[in-house]
Parts: sequence; structure tokens; C-alpha cells
Amino acid sequence: MSSPAQESIPATAEWIEVDGVGGFASGTVGGLRTRRYHALLLTATTPPAGRMVLVNGFDAWIQTSNGIFAVSSQRYQPDVIHPDGMSRLVDFQREPWPRWIYQIEQGPLVDQEVFVPHGASMVVLRWRLGGNCTASLLVRPFLSGREFHATHHQNGEFDFTAEISGDLVAWRPYPGVLRVTARSNGQYKPQPDWYRNFAYSEEQARGLDFIEDLAAPGVFEFDLGAGCAELVFAAEGQETLLFQSVDELADRSTHVD
Repeated sequence: MSSPAQESIPATAEWIEVDGVGGFASGTVGGLRTRRYHALLLTATTPPAGRMVLVNGFDAWIQTSNGIFAVSSQRYQPDVIHPDGMSRLVDFQREPWPRWIYQIEQGPLVDQEVFVPHGASMVVLRWRLGGNCTASLLVRPFLSGREFHATHHQNGEFDFTAEISGDLVAWRPYPGVLRVTARSNGQYKPQPDWYRNFAYSEEQARGLDFIEDLAAPGVFEFDLGAGCAELVFAAEGQETLLFQSVDELADRSTHVD
């Protein structure tokens, strides 16, 4: 059965948030990445042509007393969708930036939003509960550090090492590739792994390489019952902006006058 969000806006509809300096975040309403260009942190290195994907996407789950429930979905070869977060999507809003509402079985609504501060190679993710209850959020980001026209594949050179300092976590996937730094109000636990065979349907339809492997260095865990979960990713050179509050970064969003 299709959700209200899927009835009003197709799950395959695409969204994009530009940073004003040549980079962007983009994806689909349903959450599936259907193009190699769909990413959370796609930064311009030598604009207009040089761009690099640092953070491709993420998986996320809500843990309540009733169990663990996904609020994300990926497509894998051969056309397998996992996990089942799309089935819980009940609303999507375009303004002032992309916002998803998920309904957890016998549990709360979960609000997820993504926005990009103007003039900086950054992306902000924020989650909150619709109601008072106890719940945890688990977020596993997917990284690559690849040229934005390329695809990424499992190899022995990717560096999963995380530099952790307070609420900052930084990775440099490969020598010569921009470092990516995350700031969160959660706890980070290293759990290095490879997620293989992501399948991008739009690339397949064009007859191009549509399979990709991504590195998953660890998991962020948040106590949603205590308030909003905040996770910010920034490309190398933007680290000072990580010390601004999420509300201050929201004021820099391309959708705010």
C-alpha cells in the first residue's frame, strides 16, 4: 500500500540542495539513491568541473521498547530493497528544505530533515520525535571519497581510521582526498565494514556502470528521547563552521532569506 507521501509526490521524484559554491546534496523522496550523483556531501574541488563525493548516504534505525525499525532504504543488486524504511514514510515536504516523516509501528512519528548551509561545503541532518517517548536513533554513514562521475568499489586502500576529538569525528578515505569531519550530539562507535552492490537504477537505464561499493566506518547513536539528534558533515577547509549551532547553520540555508 502506498503511503500519503507516495500518493502526493512520487517516491522516485528527486530533490537537490545546492551549497552556492559548486557542491550539493541530492536524492529521491523515497530515499533510494538512483544515480551516482545522489549524495549527502558532494563538494566542489575545482569548480565547475571538479567535484568529489565524500558522504554518499546513510542507513538509520529507530530503537524503541517494541524493537528496531528502519527509516532508510537502499537498492542492491539484483533489485533488492533493504532495509524497509520506505514502508514507514508517511509524508514528505519540500520546504523550507527536504523533510521526511516516518511512522514507527506502535510508536512515535519521526521527523528527519536535511539542509545545506549556503556558502559552505556542509550538510546538516536532524531528527526529532513527534511526541514524548523513549527511543534511540542509530545512523551508519556511507563514505567513498570518489570523483563524482565515477563509481567506488571495495579495495584495500580505503582508510577507515577515525580521528575522534570530543564531538568531532574525521576520516581521510585516501591520501590526497579531502578529509570529511562530522560533528554530532550523539556517540560514535567505530564498526568498519563494506556495503557492497548498491544498484543505481537511473545509471542502469542509461547503460552505464550502476553498481557501487561503499565504506561504512561506524555508527552514531543518539538518545531521541532527550531531544533532537543532530549530525553535521563538512569537507576539509570548513571545520570552523562546525562550531556553529545547527540553528545558526539553518540560518545560512539556501532557502532562508
